[in-house]
Amino acid sequence: MTIHYDNLLTYFFELLSFILIMIILSGRREARANLSWVLAVILFPVVGALAYLIFGNPRLKNIVEKRMKRYPFLDRTICKDKRCEVDVGELGRLITKVTGMYPVRCRNLHLISDAAEKYNLLEADIMSAKNYILMEYYLFRDDSVGGRFASLLEEKAQAGVKVYFMVDGWGSMGLIFGSLLKRLRKKGVKTAVFHSPFGLRTASRVNFRNHRKIAVIDGMVAYMGGMNIGHEYQEWADAHLRFEGNAVNSVAGYFAEDWMFATGDDISETILVPKTMDCGDRTVHIIPSGPHQSTPMIYDSLFTVMNRARHSVDIITPYLVPNQPMMEVLKNISKQGIKVRIVVPGKNNHPIIAAAGRSYYEELIEAGVVIYEAKDKMIHAKIITVDGIWTTVGSANMDTRSFRLNFELNLMVYSADFAQQVQNLTLHYISISDSIALDELKKRPFYVRVFEGGCRTLGPVL
Repeated sequence: MTIHYDNLLTYFFELLSFILIMIILSGRREARANLSWVLAVILFPVVGALAYLIFGNPRLKNIVEKRMKRYPFLDRTICKDKRCEVDVGELGRLITKVTGMYPVRCRNLHLISDAAEKYNLLEADIMSAKNYILMEYYLFRDDSVGGRFASLLEEKAQAGVKVYFMVDGWGSMGLIFGSLLKRLRKKGVKTAVFHSPFGLRTASRVNFRNHRKIAVIDGMVAYMGGMNIGHEYQEWADAHLRFEGNAVNSVAGYFAEDWMFATGDDISETILVPKTMDCGDRTVHIIPSGPHQSTPMIYDSLFTVMNRARHSVDIITPYLVPNQPMMEVLKNISKQGIKVRIVVPGKNNHPIIAAAGRSYYEELIEAGVVIYEAKDKMIHAKIITVDGIWTTVGSANMDTRSFRLNFELNLMVYSADFAQQVQNLTLHYISISDSIALDELKKRPFYVRVFEGGCRTLGPVL
């Protein structure tokens, strides 16, 4: 009897595809996400099945959730001093209610819109460190910029400062093969890779990426926002924050949780400092998001605030791939007469995601939303301003990956004067952008529409 192994393989993959499709349809994802995975498994049986097992398997999310729950939640968000109590207004109270996170205070909140400025400020703060330095980045390049900071960290570690350095395994994959991490460890820097794609226990979790970009020095100064460490960020338009005050403890606490998740080591007693009486002069929420959360806090916050908008909503994002509920919110508030503006890059570093985003333009513009594309400029900032009084700056993009799959961190500010600073930056971005015209959109060739529609279908898994 002749055994046809090619037929056996065909039957095996057909059976595997059928089983996976049943598993996909039994899940609680959005219909569009389910459709994307079903199409991937049907059209590309081998690649699609492997991709689902690695990137789409909901059991992996459960593994991450259970692992995060092993570790204690660090008490770092509530200042007990009466002088720190403030009224955050309706929006702040709503965010506390939907997230369970309490506001904190900060001072010297500085909006940074230029990478060179951020790097110079961060370098100066690192040089002044006396006790510890925390650095956590999704992408850290081993180039002239990354090398500059690596040398600083080595120098401080040699001087007796505790240095903790962590990168994401997917975003900074190049460091795993290079010599930079080994060099840092040799000089006394403690390093960690979050979900290495080459680890036996972590390879299956690479779809859950740590997209945060944070630094904390001595518990006194914190940085967070959209800027990674690399030469290209000096050419891009981006936004980052530097601040002091009790809110720094919140950022340090999230670093400690991430470090514990990646290494199993609890460093919270080393890095969390006593809250000061000088809490700060601004009230903020620092909101985390990640696949371990039963409901994504950043998404819930944005959804809540946008639904309460009365006058205007300005969105700056490099990647516009909203889910259907967020699309309906944007269209609905625009139809009510609320001014909605979205600024995206005209030159995108991820063309597939950009094409998926353009597939949303027509229905948004028809609803009254104004969309701008920066001319030949990569805008990497992640900023939203509502009614000129509420602002969020952080690492989360306006897409499903940021809202439901990545570990993200956003700061939300209740301040009209800070919102004005952000508004000025928004107007600058608009000044270097072109408004997208509806009639031009409708003239797009059929093959372009098909390509954009295909990318949109894959949006939930990009």
